[in-house]
Amino acid sequence: MTSMPEPTDNVVRLIVGGFDGKLTTLEGETVPVRVFERSTRELMVILMVAPGQRLDGQSLLLEYTSARGLLRLRGEATAATHDLMSFRVQEQPQVVQRRDFVRVDTLQSVTLINDDDGSALSAHALDVSGGGMLLTGPESLELDTAVRFTLNLGHGLLPISGRGRVVRVEGGGRRALMFDEISQADRQRLIRFIFERQRDALAKGANVAPLHRKRRRSES
Repeated sequence: MTSMPEPTDNVVRLIVGGFDGKLTTLEGETVPVRVFERSTRELMVILMVAPGQRLDGQSLLLEYTSARGLLRLRGEATAATHDLMSFRVQEQPQVVQRRDFVRVDTLQSVTLINDDDGSALSAHALDVSGGGMLLTGPESLELDTAVRFTLNLGHGLLPISGRGRVVRVEGGGRRALMFDEISQADRQRLIRFIFERQRDALAKGANVAPLHRKRRRSES
């Protein structure tokens, strides 16, 4: 489980995309993978480390974080090469958590550019979800103001950029920003960031707040 397989040319071309995930066997062995959605019933899976057993013909549990949230599916894998497998879905995928209803408390620096006058503002995200974030600092932003944003995810991680608008104004200089425009790549990285922070917080017993479904979808 420690050695990396020698990647094929096809895998080298594919590995720049896809979704992070893991395969779990009936015996409990887990293998980190990259997942590529070919259809609702078939996925391509790159093995990131060599498994300790053959995975062909086994009933496997596949979990990965996609734009829809954290997906969990059971199916059977067929080897295409020693590090590339076709995963055939046998059961209806389960969305463990949807990105719109999950947020994590975090303190990340944010730069905002007001679309109206081009002014730059500095802020901090108090919490982040797949659909927006709660900011502190930009007291001059009025309701429905459109901005360009750059969210710093921390050391060694590329920032998230896009456009959003203020959908809620709270006391203490807090503003709820909803994302109007964000690239698929940035959204995917943000979702991974959210779930990684959530796992860390749960491990430490910290507060991880699901968004109440009764809230408007326009809120962060």
